[in-house]
Amino acid sequence: MSVEMNISVITPSVRKEGLDIVAECLRKQTFDEWEWLVCSPFKPPQPALWIPEPKKRPGDYYNLNKAWNAMFKHSVGYLIVSIVDLLWFPPDTLERLWNHFLNSPKTCVGAIGHQYKEIIDGKPEGIVWQDPRARTDQGSFWEIKPIDLELCVASLPRKGVLEVGGVDPEWDKYCALSEKEMLIRMDKLGYRFYIDATIEYRALKHPRLGGSKAWDEGYKKGSLYFQQCIKEIREGKRLKVEGVK
Repeated sequence: MSVEMNISVITPSVRKEGLDIVAECLRKQTFDEWEWLVCSPFKPPQPALWIPEPKKRPGDYYNLNKAWNAMFKHSVGYLIVSIVDLLWFPPDTLERLWNHFLNSPKTCVGAIGHQYKEIIDGKPEGIVWQDPRARTDQGSFWEIKPIDLELCVASLPRKGVLEVGGVDPEWDKYCALSEKEMLIRMDKLGYRFYIDATIEYRALKHPRLGGSKAWDEGYKKGSLYFQQCIKEIREGKRLKVEGVK
């Protein structure tokens, strides 16, 4: 029987080389009580718990959302912290996110992050893209709409994720927007969303999975599905999906 702990860090990955930097950042965290779940087609570095990559269904672009749901299902932390691969984050990241959760258990908190050209001495360097959410007029902590939370580095109360059924696996036919739709369902249950600008991660810029043309087409089709989902949420017909079973 699984024993609950404070934080479950989840990382979906199809890039084996992208996990080492995450593992090193986790080893340097000032917060001790966490587990790391990695869903991928290959065994990750220690100390990760490996969940084999789910199979694609006919018509799927990828299986990211089934991977997220698999990690949601197997997580035991009161707080889920999403951290993607090829990403560096500060040593106090988990500590800060846990403190936000203790202060308000129905909050989801994201960080600010820019993209960089290359990794030098274990840290991305040479900025090539800046996070448009970065601002200075709101102090260092401010409320956002659920659609503005990015799961690059973000905390989600596990209770809320399970209450809405996780991510709709139908989203694997499209590109992006799946987590946004899940967060909008959580918003309907009273969860609130914030940015903590004191947590600043660094992401290594990389090509889109399958190429930009295929991604853009998948995003275009996904935007239509997103509009349909939002309409159903507003009508109260889609507050929970069958993602985490």
